Amino acid sequence: MASEKKVLLIRPENIYSYNNYPPLNLISIGTSLKKAGFEVDIVNCAREREPLNLITQKAKDAAFIGITMVTSECCGAYNVISRVKSHLKTPVVVGGWHCTLFPEQMMENNLIDYVVVGEGEEAIFDIYSQIGDDGNSHNKLYGGRKINLDNLPLPEYDLDYRIEEFMTSYLTDRFVAFEPKPPRWLPYESSRGCPSRCTFCINTVTKNNVYRKKSAAKVIDELGYIVKKYNINHVKFIDDNFFVDINRSREIAEGIMAMKLSITWDAECRCDYFNGRMLNDDTLELFKRSGLVQLTLGIESGSQKTLDILKKDIDVEQSKYTVMKCDEHKIIARSSFMIEVPGETIYDIRETIKLINYLRKYKYFSCGVTAFRPYPKCELTQGLLQKGFLVEPKSFEEWGIKQNMELYTSCEHNKPWQVHPSYSESAAYFLNIESEVRLGQHQIKSRFLKLINAIFVRMAKTRNRLGLYQLSLDKYLYKIFLTSFYKLQQKSEKLKK
Repeated sequence: MASEKKVLLIRPENIYSYNNYPPLNLISIGTSLKKAGFEVDIVNCAREREPLNLITQKAKDAAFIGITMVTSECCGAYNVISRVKSHLKTPVVVGGWHCTLFPEQMMENNLIDYVVVGEGEEAIFDIYSQIGDDGNSHNKLYGGRKINLDNLPLPEYDLDYRIEEFMTSYLTDRFVAFEPKPPRWLPYESSRGCPSRCTFCINTVTKNNVYRKKSAAKVIDELGYIVKKYNINHVKFIDDNFFVDINRSREIAEGIMAMKLSITWDAECRCDYFNGRMLNDDTLELFKRSGLVQLTLGIESGSQKTLDILKKDIDVEQSKYTVMKCDEHKIIARSSFMIEVPGETIYDIRETIKLINYLRKYKYFSCGVTAFRPYPKCELTQGLLQKGFLVEPKSFEEWGIKQNMELYTSCEHNKPWQVHPSYSESAAYFLNIESEVRLGQHQIKSRFLKLINAIFVRMAKTRNRLGLYQLSLDKYLYKIFLTSFYKLQQKSEKLKK
């Protein structure tokens, strides 16, 4: 048994510099450890100037370090692990989606001591009990069992000492433009798993399609606590599927109102839940009164053929109905779309653009459009491997190569299976400009910059209605404008500090 009761948890950098959500998975694991008497430190590499030096210093007297990773973080994770092992003998535990997808590859790496598959809140204690004082235990696999979420302690968000930065960071979500003041927000998880069978989603291949939930009473108590403690006014439910148990969802909404919590909230939802039994007018009215301002909808395509390929189990008319009902109740329909899905033709892609243009008539409609990304092990990805369009990296080191990660996780690089990559890339870009996905007018204070952004949005709207995506000089000018805006914003924030 290790004598130390100090643990260092690490979130590595990803290749896209995306880091505007706190590491809730590490916070949840860290909370369980803290309740058991451990001293817990969390390092979020993207937020530190010299993360490797900081990690080396903090890991010296730790019982072990724990690193979570998704595929786009493999390079950053490998750099962290290499640095730790070159300086220290501290055992290294890895977990997260990528490790759950490739446990054998992770175990084969001689820098890694323990691999967690699935959820880590209980597995981490199994690992600690096996670590000898000399740290010689190696390459053991833990996890795989489902956790009773009602047994988990309420996450202590301030285990991440930078939590204030996250709570006050901007959100590009469309609902922000309709709110009188900027959101002070936190993510919250009330359930795990999604019973759907989508062919592009890792929930299916990792057996995370078993739906598990916290009781409504526990959710209400926890929301009351975090709203008061952290003085937040918005909650982002990050559940895979918040509305599976609609009666529980209603109880939570009623509890929010009974406690008089002055908050807004948003969650993810399926279009086929908009029916007489689940999301009917009465239920939507209840949710709206309790603070619901936005639903994230996986509409994905305007082509029924593509929806069938994706196994979305919805049709285009359901998508239209869903957005219409959201608009009636003044709830933002934040809708996601994919183009260049394997098996699509240019006709299918244009059907998606046609549907988006149709849905623009609704004030509360917003959308984000990306090219299909072949997440590892998913059904569609396996098909691309079989056809020779992809080659799966055979080791953790190979996943750490930037080009490999981009092929699997980037939505802006041309892929060998795409039918019209230049057309699709430009279409997605202009559709997103019109939705103000990358930069919303509500984020801009300068009247002059607002005017420039509005001109770009108007030009994008014209292109989208006419389907004109060639000779896109304005796209490159917009990229320059966007980069300049965020550099100025970062400089302003540094001056304030």
